[in-house]
Amino acid sequence: MLKTTEAVAAVTFCVIAVVTPGSFAREWASQKPRQTITFDHTGAAETPPVVSSVACSPDGRYLATAGDDHQVRIWSATGRGDSNGATDGRAVMLVDELGNHADWVRAVAFHPTGDILATAGDDRRVRLWDMPDGRTPTVLPGTTVGIRALSFSPDGRRLAVAGFEEHVRLFEVESGRMERELPAAGGDVHGVAFSPDGTQLAAAGRNGTVRVWHADDGTVWHDLPGGARRIRALEYAEDGSLLAAGGDDGVVRLWNPVSGAIAAELPARPGRVMAIAFCGPGRLAVGRSTNVIEVWDLASQSPAVELAGHTGSVAALAYEPESGTLVSGGFDCTVRFWNVQP
Repeated sequence: MLKTTEAVAAVTFCVIAVVTPGSFAREWASQKPRQTITFDHTGAAETPPVVSSVACSPDGRYLATAGDDHQVRIWSATGRGDSNGATDGRAVMLVDELGNHADWVRAVAFHPTGDILATAGDDRRVRLWDMPDGRTPTVLPGTTVGIRALSFSPDGRRLAVAGFEEHVRLFEVESGRMERELPAAGGDVHGVAFSPDGTQLAAAGRNGTVRVWHADDGTVWHDLPGGARRIRALEYAEDGSLLAAGGDDGVVRLWNPVSGAIAAELPARPGRVMAIAFCGPGRLAVGRSTNVIEVWDLASQSPAVELAGHTGSVAALAYEPESGTLVSGGFDCTVRFWNVQP
């Protein structure tokens, strides 16, 4: 059963201003989040928790957030995914706290069925929680380093785990057994992702190269040059037609993942790319260390709108397609909800 815990955050609601592409440079500051979760002090901690990872459940009913206070929080939104399809005016509610981690939680990911939540971080353990009741988790065999990224295969049979080392580990979800280790193109892997059809697995990190494997046998498909600096974010488009990556050089590159040909290189903007998320056909959200989120129109390779509100680096993004909601988390200890439907 879900349990409602004592609130550790305040939720505020704001009116969104609609900004057309032509007014982007002049009026981006008027863009405000629809809702904001502002974390307060927790327990004996002297500062509120940084939010470094967010994930939406496949049905859009739940949100997982995590950060440097070692906690994973599960949120529910009334009206999201209900029978009448309501998406406006919903109230975000904290329903559970998962506190078995002993250090910073860097990654959270929902299983394709929504029945499992994977969490991992600096304590070098991957935990698989039964959802939505948050029962005591299964703990996968430990690594010797901190973990930065997680990705379930589309069929839910495998979990890819990556972090401060030079390979990606593949685990069988049902048995918890490690299936294989795949040598990455470089160490300190910050991003890992399965393609939507399950044929590819991509990962990237410190040296700027995106390595793409055949997911069935682990052979290398491509090594894609992503610049000479660290890549921090990696994601496939929902239809699998594009693979996007961004990092410390501030550039977002997009490839055709089958051929390996470069499809686009978005113009560089100030700040490191900390997070990316495809948010509807032909649109990509980019979170930066400059505290802003850009939503790019990929056809024109220009920013359609810029979302302002965070006062620290935007470290995490997740998109909920049914409601057209982009969720962001940041170093300002907030989670924000944005309407990014065109």
